[in-house]
Amino acid sequence: MFTPLTTPKPPPSLKARKAISCPFEERSASWIGLKHEAFESDAAPRNLFTYFRKVVTLDELPEDAQLLFGADSNAQLWINGNPVKRKMTRYDLNNLTVDAINAGPYLKEGKNVVLVLHHNWGHVQVFQRTGNRGPALFLDSEWIQTSGEWRRLTAPQFKRHEQQIIGVRGYPRLRYPVFIDARKGLSGDLHHEEYDDSSWDFAVPLTDGFYPAVPAVSETPRQREYAVKPSIVLAAGRVSLSDEPADDPAHLGHSVKNSSYIKEDSLTAAAGNLLRREPFVIAGKAGDSFYITTDFHKPKHGFPYVKIQDASSGIHIDFAYTEISRSQHDGSWHVNPENGWIDPTGVVGRNYADRYTTKSGSQYMEVPDERTARWMMIRVHFEEDGYLNLDEVGMIRSQYPVDFIGSFSSGNDHIDQIIALSKIHAIVSMTDAYQDTPGREDGQWYEDARMRAELAARWFGDLELRSLMIRTVAESQHEDGRFHDFPPANWSDFASTYDWNMQWVAILYDHYMWTADEGLIQTYWPHLKSFWDNALSLVNDEGLWITRAIRGDIRVSAGLTHHQSSGLVTPGIMERLAWSVQMAEEIGEHDQAAFWRKMHGKMKDAFRQYHVVPASDQHPAYVPDRYDPSDPDLQRGFGQATQLIPVFTDLLDKDEASALMDYVFTHPAGDPPAGVVRWNNPTFSYRALRALSHVGMHERAVNHLIERFSQYLPGHPNNPIPLTLQGPWGGPLPEYWISREDEGLDEEGAPNRRQPNDATGSHGWGAIPMLWLHDSLLGVTIAAPGGGELNISPKSGGLPFVQGYTNTPKGRVWVSLDPQEWTLEFSLPKGVTATVELPATFEGKRVRVTAGEDRTVQTESLRYELTGGGSYFFQAY
Repeated sequence: MFTPLTTPKPPPSLKARKAISCPFEERSASWIGLKHEAFESDAAPRNLFTYFRKVVTLDELPEDAQLLFGADSNAQLWINGNPVKRKMTRYDLNNLTVDAINAGPYLKEGKNVVLVLHHNWGHVQVFQRTGNRGPALFLDSEWIQTSGEWRRLTAPQFKRHEQQIIGVRGYPRLRYPVFIDARKGLSGDLHHEEYDDSSWDFAVPLTDGFYPAVPAVSETPRQREYAVKPSIVLAAGRVSLSDEPADDPAHLGHSVKNSSYIKEDSLTAAAGNLLRREPFVIAGKAGDSFYITTDFHKPKHGFPYVKIQDASSGIHIDFAYTEISRSQHDGSWHVNPENGWIDPTGVVGRNYADRYTTKSGSQYMEVPDERTARWMMIRVHFEEDGYLNLDEVGMIRSQYPVDFIGSFSSGNDHIDQIIALSKIHAIVSMTDAYQDTPGREDGQWYEDARMRAELAARWFGDLELRSLMIRTVAESQHEDGRFHDFPPANWSDFASTYDWNMQWVAILYDHYMWTADEGLIQTYWPHLKSFWDNALSLVNDEGLWITRAIRGDIRVSAGLTHHQSSGLVTPGIMERLAWSVQMAEEIGEHDQAAFWRKMHGKMKDAFRQYHVVPASDQHPAYVPDRYDPSDPDLQRGFGQATQLIPVFTDLLDKDEASALMDYVFTHPAGDPPAGVVRWNNPTFSYRALRALSHVGMHERAVNHLIERFSQYLPGHPNNPIPLTLQGPWGGPLPEYWISREDEGLDEEGAPNRRQPNDATGSHGWGAIPMLWLHDSLLGVTIAAPGGGELNISPKSGGLPFVQGYTNTPKGRVWVSLDPQEWTLEFSLPKGVTATVELPATFEGKRVRVTAGEDRTVQTESLRYELTGGGSYFFQAY
């Protein structure tokens, strides 16, 4: 266990932060809540839902309708009955931000009703907040501000309980199961301007100065939200309930898991009405229970909902969710394709289920907290004789808004499947941050998010989510210079490791290369310097970087003691130190750059001397997982993952690198030889492909990509999942990549120690090979900050052709390489110069170049210098 972190460092000043400043400083909006400014011990009640309401009369529509909206812990906003925002952007409590909303389209002349449902989480351990001081709400605009004139009332339909969702391994994970009893809800329409809230209490201004009077605005837009229905009904029928008390939030999930399900073909067919926009009626006697299991065919994240045309009062509708059909850990099944049974307890936690109890008549309900599901079960239980006329069930899909501006085509169906599946996982794990999994934790683990941010810049054209990540990680920095591994969060144990921390440096550098914004480096210079002061203090006199505070290739690479040096992480530290030298020089910190350059050289010499095992008759030169200066006979470990960064950062010479990659990634598809451990963490998928490309093994890289994904592709013979559960896109992609099939584990129950026992089906880091398709096959990389200079070196990798759009800081670049026709085409944005290297197959051929009048081409062998936007066409003949 690592030493818990202590006091956080102060964040950058509001003026320095890359957040929008509040434009309403002259107005008097105040934070409001439930308590007076003297906060008692119960000021942060757990799992409390509260309505805040205000009616404002507008004689005319405001010219500037921007609304700033903030809450501690979370809140949903409606304006005139329209759902405007369903969640707040995550935050560090000491640096609480608000979200900017364009409220104009929702406003009208006359009376406008603003309603907020606030959810206070309380003092619980979570992955999206650093804490909770108490229910607090903030709105500010030209047309409305929070004040003591607002009304507030505890929402009576929500069951008060403190049973947090606890993970499979016993760790707190998400917030709480939601239990809603519509019979206890308020009568009347809260969104109607004439609704009488005079009996509600007044909100209390929070004036003790804890919350910022002028809060900074988060960098990102609101989520893109819309209703999605399941793709199919897997099964429907009757339920024989287990003994667990389903009315207890601590046991509902196990009730779903342990009950018996009897599929009825007629009910399954009738339940298909839910997909045909036709009502589905269930009539039940007292004690009857029914179920419907649906499949979205891909993981969906958002807010489950049910729309009911008519119902008897008191019917219990349970919602249960799962993301995977089979556990990669023990082989147990989470979905039964024969009867639709699911296990909602095996991914997120043992009480991951929600309940809604009907009132009579028509009604609509959304679970006001985020859920993730590939398969969703609806259970219906009748306490008395009654009927339920279901109109719709589904999910209000809530994701970060992305635009599909990047593309890749190759004529290979498996590559197309990989891209489609990767897009699904990249997008589902983009919400208010890059999450490692929106279902299990909602945590911003930024080791893999670094490359997912590059993927998003290339494929989706987004930079804002990376800006938020830079800031929130910086806000987590502590006095010793280290960052939290998944901020903002209030976990302190095992929360800071250097292979995660160093990725913040890479994220900052990536953003600088896109924006050429030296102010960005200036803003975060204190954080950058403080990190390196700490990290470089671990370099000993010989130049070895000594620490055990790493995660490595999780569940695969050899662990370290406090006296050992990592062959896996040290190259990444050196790569980021070199980038920091460049950033220091850019802002005139020449003395610091000189010191870091000296330390880089010292570490590089030591790496070569101590971490590289010379070639022998049995193996080429390679890099073991670890080195111990005091124990030369230590079993050092030999894994694929450890070889990758040394290869593409040229810590090994060209011949050594080629021999090593040929040895550890065997022909034809990159399987490891005996004695070498497979890579496991998906970030190493990108590094493996990049390293293979670096030594010219492009076709082997393509084969390796297809082979590693094959177990998850729909219809592929390597996919062990029944076709009924595969769906048209296959998946889900795994959290870790060494499968039961890789380990030769056929018997259910035998543990795969390369996998956790709570693996998810909504992890985003499996998507990052999409980045390699753009930077290594399309071959487009940024050569200078701001993207005015590019390098383009396309490779076919044995594919019939490669073509696609990749985004760059100056705009999209089109690349098309057709080996069969011996043609190569580029389209560059205006103001861009590019150094183009033709494929080696063009060597010795005559090449005709066609370019427009405003473009110039200079050539030297296979290398061309292109100047000017527009199209360029190369034809070998």
